[in-house]
Amino acid sequence: MIEKEKNHTVKFSEINKLNLTDFRNHNFTSISSNNKFISIVGANGSGKTNILEAISMFTPGKGMRGAQLADLSNISGKGGWSVFMEVSSCYGTTKLGTGISNIGIKNGNSRQCRIDGKSTNSPKSFANSIGVIWLTPQMDGLFVGGRSERRKFFDKLVALIEPNHSDNIKNYERIIAQRNKVLYNSDNLSSKLLDNLERQLAKIAASILISRQIAVNQINHIMIRDVSNNLFPSAEIIMREELGSLSKDCTISEMEEDFSKILCVNRKKDKMTYRTNIGPHRTDFTLWYKRNDMYAENCSTGEQKNLLISLILAQARVYQMNNQGISPILLLDEITAHLDMERINNLFDQIFTLGSQVWLTGTKIELFDYIHSKSDFFNINNGKLTQIEY
Repeated sequence: MIEKEKNHTVKFSEINKLNLTDFRNHNFTSISSNNKFISIVGANGSGKTNILEAISMFTPGKGMRGAQLADLSNISGKGGWSVFMEVSSCYGTTKLGTGISNIGIKNGNSRQCRIDGKSTNSPKSFANSIGVIWLTPQMDGLFVGGRSERRKFFDKLVALIEPNHSDNIKNYERIIAQRNKVLYNSDNLSSKLLDNLERQLAKIAASILISRQIAVNQINHIMIRDVSNNLFPSAEIIMREELGSLSKDCTISEMEEDFSKILCVNRKKDKMTYRTNIGPHRTDFTLWYKRNDMYAENCSTGEQKNLLISLILAQARVYQMNNQGISPILLLDEITAHLDMERINNLFDQIFTLGSQVWLTGTKIELFDYIHSKSDFFNINNGKLTQIEY
């Protein structure tokens, strides 16, 4: 059972106010809350997930759905969109804003980001004010889906722990594309341009591998521990890497040098296949379910969902350890699917112990009975939000 608030000593970080303007099917929606749980109830397609997606825009990248900026605009609006929030923590209140105008979309501009009214270069700057972790129904098939989507998911976990990781991934992919183009268009496989590109790749690759290992070690340390009263399974992240003969036990400079040599040796093969066949962009991830002695992809649908929840809870705890005890915001979209009521209630207990504010969506208000005294409830219908008493 959820303990009383007075026993809760974790530092807090909460969204007290959220405004959506011309975002998806919301013309204008404003939510104010001081609770740990914000429960949004409505039929499928009513706009519940759009609210969570708006919050996810305060992270690097394209948010939880990976949508293009133009696709976020309300079809009945002026073409642009914006999201505003007030975030309170033990250090005070910060006002964050992001969005783009219709002209900005037409010109192919990046979205604007502001902190306390001052423009900032990118959404990465929001990391100083808020951390956001999400789990959506689309992620339920993560372990049986494509390697690329799984790698993107895990790299987002890493980026929340190692802030420069997302930039390193982006730069690495950009240089990989340049190298592939040079290989495809040139008969000279010994050019200085390739040497230079591969040196850049090797340097970034070393940083990516180190960041992944740091994050995985920290998350695994939490996941393999027995957490009191936790019904979600203990597991371990396993990285399946295609790095050729590269050893990660050497120094950073040796790692860079060795990877440069591997890339050079593979030029002919990479030219024939029009892709770079070895490197951190080929890494795959899975979870090892200790109790059942099997990999996540071989587990049942329900077990995979439980493993994902274990991973998210462990990541949140690692974030908390790395951020002076401040907990991340959790976005849990239709989280109750494939969970029995005992696990649903246990999940709420785990979140409360963690101290995170959590934004939940569901089709039935009864799913949130266990937290009725700790939650603000909102009903949504076609993008129109109404607070309800429960």
